[in-house]
Amino acid sequence: METRYPGQTDFSHDDPIPGSPMGHAAGYRIASDIVRHYRRTHRPESMFITPDELIETIVAAGVDRWVLMGLYGYVGYLPQPRATQDVDVLIDNEQIDAALAAVLKRWPRLVPDSGPIVIRLRDPGEIGVDGEVKVVIDLMRPTDSLYEAILSQHHITDSDTGHRLPIIEAALAAKYSAIVSPYRLFERKLQDAVDFRSIAKGNRTRIDHDIAHQLAELIYPGGGQEILEFINLAQTDQPFPV
Repeated sequence: METRYPGQTDFSHDDPIPGSPMGHAAGYRIASDIVRHYRRTHRPESMFITPDELIETIVAAGVDRWVLMGLYGYVGYLPQPRATQDVDVLIDNEQIDAALAAVLKRWPRLVPDSGPIVIRLRDPGEIGVDGEVKVVIDLMRPTDSLYEAILSQHHITDSDTGHRLPIIEAALAAKYSAIVSPYRLFERKLQDAVDFRSIAKGNRTRIDHDIAHQLAELIYPGGGQEILEFINLAQTDQPFPV
């Protein structure tokens, strides 16, 4: 390319990626608008349940130990927001049954699929090309020390939306846990890696490495040092060793 186009330096088809995150309220609005447009245009039979509606529902049922997770939980840390089809909320084990009952009362069409890690709620109006009934809500159980720590301490409340969110280091630790998990689908690990890299690069001056180390050490012994290595690899544009 340099020979064919002498003097040129930009041979990429990519637009530059913003260097800084836009914050939770703006990221949440963009992500929600993308999904709303998709469902109205391509899935008119499906339900569009927003994080605001879900949080309102479980809080009204007396649930007060929860944290918004998944994309909606960390979208404000991304320089370039994206969309997701489901809402993930981490809920205390003692309150998750009340949350489920409240959700099914408000949206009785949802079909619950309860497991030891998460209660998935599927929308019969949202059928994938493979015939699978799609998940629109995940009620997550705090099944390990990392998620217990996020639920009990390592979260913040966004002043604009009132959403309870994982701190940056907790978002990174949750993504790191997914990347190294032997139970995670490989295709989803690729998206996890993209998100981890985006969070690490977009918040390089805001990350507390001691807290990141502490949280990742809860995943397994040695996880603390590994997440610091992953953060460095992300910030220096090097590949992850997985």
